[in-house]
Amino acid sequence: MFNIERKVQATVTDNGSNFVKAFREFGPREEVEEGDQDGNEDAGFEDVTRAVIQGATRKLFYSAMAKCSSIWNKAHRSPLAAEAVEEIGKMKLIIPCVTRWNSEYNAVQKIVSLTDAQLAEVCERLAVPKLLANELAFLNEYAEVLKPLACALDLLQGETKCFLGLVIPALQTLKKRLSDKKPHVRFFSEVIETVINEIDSRFRKSFSSREAKLATASSPQFRLWWLPEEEKEDVRRMLVAEALNMEPAVNKTAAAPASSDSGEEDFFSYGPGANRETSTGPPEEVRKYLEGTNKKLGALEDFPTVKQVFIKYNTTLPSSAAVERLFSLGGNLFTPQRNLMTDEHFEQVLLLRYNSKIATVAVE
Repeated sequence: MFNIERKVQATVTDNGSNFVKAFREFGPREEVEEGDQDGNEDAGFEDVTRAVIQGATRKLFYSAMAKCSSIWNKAHRSPLAAEAVEEIGKMKLIIPCVTRWNSEYNAVQKIVSLTDAQLAEVCERLAVPKLLANELAFLNEYAEVLKPLACALDLLQGETKCFLGLVIPALQTLKKRLSDKKPHVRFFSEVIETVINEIDSRFRKSFSSREAKLATASSPQFRLWWLPEEEKEDVRRMLVAEALNMEPAVNKTAAAPASSDSGEEDFFSYGPGANRETSTGPPEEVRKYLEGTNKKLGALEDFPTVKQVFIKYNTTLPSSAAVERLFSLGGNLFTPQRNLMTDEHFEQVLLLRYNSKIATVAVE
């Protein structure tokens, strides 16, 4: 009915133990590599923590985080404590979630955004130990150094631009920004080195993946700008070859310039454009696309064949996080009271949940 077997490009999961077990038992042996069997859904999360707690900053990390946890616990358990923090800092604290590194980073970011006087008053009102000067310096550097990692994770695990084409540029930018910070840090030099090495190791296949390169090259936001000069021609040829394999697209035909002497112009072969062959095929479309500068996704409307390439390769999600949130228990879909729904009803409920913001606006 849906011809789905011709549309599925890839399967994206997290690397939790339940998925790894399924792949080990039912998947092709070569699909599961030993290096891919462990880890967290957040790239580099465990490696960041390991580098911090095993280095010279071990004691500082534990003492600073213990005091932060005291603040978070008080604010989480006591409405009066939460109100006190909001009154002093004119904001609400974020309580970290143990399964997502982003939430811990955002929680620390909130704490270090307070002035020294505000933080001291918060600790006094909540009756928790005050952060020492070196602990504050550590947390400030933590927030500053790991900001690019938090931004990259937000992009790759987001719901608005879930494109495979984001992966390579995001990782390249992350590596560069971390490298730029390394000469200026006091506590996090080893952490930066660890994260960069883990990116190179874990995403080695992504950097060389034909599918990932085509997904990025067909994204107007990146085109070939992310590539070093020596690689641009190879990826351009790759994009042209893929465009030639696409089903014929409806191309916009440009109107021929009006001329009263069209017969003469056809006869003579002088002047601008006289020897230029008119080409409206995929190679010419790819050339014009790569010469363009419009970074908006809507730019693909002018390049229908490139748009087909974009759709084909960017339907693969960079992370399973967006789908996991869609099917989470918080949406009340996978609960005992829902187990008697028909397939059609389940599809309707799922679509309503995904488009809940639009539905709310329509009702209002």
